[in-house]
Amino acid sequence: MRKALLLGTVFVLSSSLPSLAASDYEVQQLREMIEQMRSELQQVKEENRKLREEIRSIKGRATSLKTAGAPSFKSKSGKSVDFYGYFKIDAAYSDSKAVGKDYILFALPESKYGSSDDDFNLNFKHSRFGFLIKTEENDYDILGNFEFDFYGTLDDNDDNPNHAGIRVRKAWVQFGKEDWNIRAGLDWMLLTQLYPHLSNFPSGAMMGNIGYRIPQIRFTKLFETESGKFTTQLAFDKEWGDPDPTLKPFLDTGSDSGTPDVQGRITYDTDLNGVKLHIGAIGHYGKEEAGSIDLDTYSYGLEGSISPSGWLTISGKIWKGRNLDGWYTGGINQGVLYVYTSDNGTISTDTKFKGTPIDAHEIDAQGGWIEVTLKPNHKWIFHTGYGVDDPDNDDFKYGNKVVTGAKTKNTMYYANGLYKLTPSLGFMMEYLRVETDYDFANTDGTVNRFQGSILYFF
Repeated sequence: MRKALLLGTVFVLSSSLPSLAASDYEVQQLREMIEQMRSELQQVKEENRKLREEIRSIKGRATSLKTAGAPSFKSKSGKSVDFYGYFKIDAAYSDSKAVGKDYILFALPESKYGSSDDDFNLNFKHSRFGFLIKTEENDYDILGNFEFDFYGTLDDNDDNPNHAGIRVRKAWVQFGKEDWNIRAGLDWMLLTQLYPHLSNFPSGAMMGNIGYRIPQIRFTKLFETESGKFTTQLAFDKEWGDPDPTLKPFLDTGSDSGTPDVQGRITYDTDLNGVKLHIGAIGHYGKEEAGSIDLDTYSYGLEGSISPSGWLTISGKIWKGRNLDGWYTGGINQGVLYVYTSDNGTISTDTKFKGTPIDAHEIDAQGGWIEVTLKPNHKWIFHTGYGVDDPDNDDFKYGNKVVTGAKTKNTMYYANGLYKLTPSLGFMMEYLRVETDYDFANTDGTVNRFQGSILYFF
């Protein structure tokens, strides 16, 4: 419209000049107006050209995104299926003994294994693959997820890599709408939705990060506000407690309670003038039954992260709880002190469920982790962090008895970097130091682990 108006005005004024009985001054003014209009017309043409280029660019990006979001293939029933995963080959050197070879959970006491009994390991088990199935039916968004890795074994004592089995990591279905959904199946606990980023496989388990994957039924509700988004979640799960080795099939203290555990999480996400902020509260409660003895399990804590820029994020979690062994991965895998008596009346204590205890009480613990993430560009990402899992030492005592082998504190320090040579091929290096205290055995354990990895994402 603006272009047509300018052209019409120029035409009328130009054609009228010869017939105008005007002074030279007026003619000069009209000529200047015409030149100004011609200049503005040229400016409009340039703006239109840039606009056309921008439209073509937007269309190109839209086509690229559409292609990138296309499903890997269709299922027999016509569902869209995304196939994803990565190969991860790890080479690791540890300067002393620890629980775990493919990965580390805690260091072993130096008085028993020495401080220079080193290890080298090369494995592929951290590789994984999965399928994400997506569909829309009757206004419902429906998702299904299967994910697997290679940490399953045919025999717990078989270290032959050729015998490694495929292990299920996730198997869940979810349905819902824009602001709510229900998920059922095997997935990560609500306690561990925010986690530290380590190349060491367990991601800080027993070193300050509680939670694991667990069968559950989860309810999620979103609330959008002008300032940010609230996410509320509630889940019912089946906690695996301590198994009784005298029974086959095993009966564990979690299922023997006859009740599910309950998890809860509420988070708030906002953007404050370019600063991304996430805060949340987490917790759970459940019951266990060891013979005729009832036991509680619970936790509560806070999680959070802040990103003042696109290249820097600081995140962390603090928690406190009781009876957090097993799948809750707290208390350095020590949840309950069991008391036993022998035929001659001798009293013994242990943190393992074996036989019928005459008494038992829960072990309290507290801990957390903090991590700094740096992303200087699209090729590099760095993480450095600290974590601690600290059980209550008094809970390892029963009268004049004590669990002499109790792990009283487990601390990790780590730093790693990932370099992407291409969008699909990456190289990762990590240093991890784990310090494990054994106060009642008058000895400690420390391990320094150096790990290099090659990753191929697909």
